Amino acid sequence: MEWKHISVEGVQWEVRAISSELPAGADGDEELLEFRSRDAAMPPRRVTVRRGALEGISDADLRSAFLRARPIGGDHYGRPGKRMPDVT
Repeated sequence: MEWKHISVEGVQWEVRAISSELPAGADGDEELLEFRSRDAAMPPRRVTVRRGALEGISDADLRSAFLRARPIGGDHYGRPGKRMPDVT
């Protein structure tokens, strides 16, 4: 399968839809978009979108989804395990 690609801040990202791993509280009409850097230099990022949105998404909407996505496995700055003091 050919993944969609996006280039942001000089990093090439592969974009895929994941419907098997939904966050708690998500309804059945949503799926995760996962952004993975092609060289594995950056942590993966995920965002919840409407199911099937990836198939017809424009480049501008894909970039917007990327900007809303947060790294997994760390705080929202991408540091694994470090919590920001303003987060309770």
